[in-house]
Amino acid sequence: MKKSLLGICLLSTVSTITAAHEKTETAHSSAYLLSNQSQSIYQVGFTSDEQKADYLAQYHDAMIEARDRYLLLTLNQSEANILRSAGVLIFPRPDIATQRLVAPTASIRSDSVDQVSGIPNFPCYPTLAETHQMALQLAKTYPDFVELKQIGPSWEKSQGLGGHDLTVLVLKNKKKNKWRKRPALYMQGALHAREYTPGATTIKFAKYLLENRETNADVNWILNQREIHILLIANPDGRIQAEQGLSWRKNTNTAYCAINESMRGVDLNRNFDFAWASPIGGSTDDQCGMSFHGPSAASEPETQAIQTYLHSLFRDRRGDQLVDPAPLNTQGVFLDLHSFSRYVMWPWSSELDPSPNDPQLSMMGHRLAAYNNYLAFQTKERFKTGGSADGYAYGQFGVAAFTFELGNTFFESCANFEGEIFPNNLNALIYAAKVANRPYKLPGGPQIVDLRLQGAGREAIPAGTPVQIKAIVADDHFGPSLVGEAPPSEAIKKVELTIKKKGKHIKRRIMLPAADGLFDSASEAIDYTLDTGRWRNGKYTLTLRAQDISGQWGTKYAKYLTIDNSVDATNETPVADFTLQCGYGICGFDGTASQDDGEGLTYRWTFEGERFYGIYHGQQVEIEYFSAGNYSLTLQVEDSYGYRNIKTAHLELDGLRPPVGLFDYQCNGLTCDFDSSASYDPDGEIIGRYWQFGSDTPFEPGAEKMTHTFPQAGEYMIAFVVIDNHYEFHEIYQTISVVNN
Repeated sequence: MKKSLLGICLLSTVSTITAAHEKTETAHSSAYLLSNQSQSIYQVGFTSDEQKADYLAQYHDAMIEARDRYLLLTLNQSEANILRSAGVLIFPRPDIATQRLVAPTASIRSDSVDQVSGIPNFPCYPTLAETHQMALQLAKTYPDFVELKQIGPSWEKSQGLGGHDLTVLVLKNKKKNKWRKRPALYMQGALHAREYTPGATTIKFAKYLLENRETNADVNWILNQREIHILLIANPDGRIQAEQGLSWRKNTNTAYCAINESMRGVDLNRNFDFAWASPIGGSTDDQCGMSFHGPSAASEPETQAIQTYLHSLFRDRRGDQLVDPAPLNTQGVFLDLHSFSRYVMWPWSSELDPSPNDPQLSMMGHRLAAYNNYLAFQTKERFKTGGSADGYAYGQFGVAAFTFELGNTFFESCANFEGEIFPNNLNALIYAAKVANRPYKLPGGPQIVDLRLQGAGREAIPAGTPVQIKAIVADDHFGPSLVGEAPPSEAIKKVELTIKKKGKHIKRRIMLPAADGLFDSASEAIDYTLDTGRWRNGKYTLTLRAQDISGQWGTKYAKYLTIDNSVDATNETPVADFTLQCGYGICGFDGTASQDDGEGLTYRWTFEGERFYGIYHGQQVEIEYFSAGNYSLTLQVEDSYGYRNIKTAHLELDGLRPPVGLFDYQCNGLTCDFDSSASYDPDGEIIGRYWQFGSDTPFEPGAEKMTHTFPQAGEYMIAFVVIDNHYEFHEIYQTISVVNN
């Protein structure tokens, strides 16, 4: 099978690109000293997740957006030339302005109501002031579960220039745990100010836990057995700048980069006091660089406040040497939420060797990635840097530390955030909280996936109503791995159900059978009929956990079941149905046509095409799919009694259509004439052509017809790329033989 053109180019030049990047890292950061006119947006093609990750790592401070076939980067001309000379397909995007926030794609359902809250153009993302007000309201509404802490000042506040306090929202059952410290999940968002989704995720996660504690057994257990510490906005001064539409990454310290106010400040995620200014790279001592690590470790008040707070929260369980592992009974989980790239990563990023707890971190990282379907890998495989927040948390304390890179862009649309990013990451965050007492042990056991009580669901039922316990028990429930294989898995040995009535201390245990009658694989279905005939009125907690053949138990998963003999549990299975409204590259799907004899339907959409896969949630969702083609759409609805129904449709959707590149050639000795006049674009016009005359030469912009003289006889791979006015591109290649007459 022939390799893709871009794949061949990148495989043959990856070492060249890496070396060039190392030589020009300082030059890249210095480029930001120049005016915006010296910067341009470039489109850089890739053909695999590995190549995408390489570029994101090497040019992380220049990222703007990731699409399914290319990245958008802010570069100067010399940087673009370096990539081009290495054989990379790169071309300018004059339609996108530098250092400016582009408004999101217009909704398929236009809304005439003026925006009254949130960041301008993004009403789903609360401003810094609104976030703090929401936290105050949560503390007022749930006084027994919420505590607000001001852990230190921002740089501006430390200088008497206004500024803000760094605010931590602590969630726990304060009455039950008044004198007891519980295992902690610490999470923080918006350490890089321009990343909108992390800051909104922190407060939205807190609201979800508090609002669902009485109906969600897992959430109630978390608030009783864990402490959740959420630093809502880790870089508040920078966030104010980003709310104005600026692509602001650092804090706002004016002591650095005096010659360019828009580039002042320190990259807080390079300023932590572990492997600071590591010789491995990834940061710079150029004050105007986007990854400026500061004049010294923990020089910034924001970094100091976070480090001090972590010291109050976690015990130091790791030795002084890099090779010293944390013991397997270490408690605590640290999460640093960023955007973008759809990654779950763990330390090291500052060392070439794996961390001493890499097997355990990899196991948990792949478990987390199973919930959000992100790529899982140790950070150093692609991003090499020191002074990072997760590196400090693991290196200093030995706690299980992870970084999430949410979504595909810094300024994610509200439709994507509310329909895809938050709901798909919610269960990952819940899982992190559940395993915080043994993060190096519990992820090694089987997971309970998609647990539901069919026949009861979230409703009260009379005694005698049959309830089907349905679930998948999986020891191989892992997200995709960027590098290497997924962690090892074992066959399931047993599944235990525990039943406990509220107010009673007696528990009933039942060993559940496999649906096929035999536990003999790493993934087993459970379909067990629970007899409630002799149950008394009351609220019961049903808890499942599973063990694999190595003897390792996984974490617990729970559901509430309420018996009330005064209710009527008559129920009809729901019927999934939907309508759709599609424009050019964007579709709105509406599930209100689905039928149910009650209330409380939940909606899960799966949308899949040749280069697209996404899972969305909500009665109405919007999906931006870009390219025309054939897609499948599946809606699954579930009613409040746990019954499901699905509807699938196959759609042929209009959208961007890539151009078609074609060329002929004719040679006379070493000189060949190339003609691409047969190339065409089905929905626009061709605006650019790039030629590569041999795999060891760079792509160069060219004309419809080109003449090239080769240095000697032999075989040459000719690469041709055609670009249309939507910046879609098509690549073709052909090996030709040149004979010296």
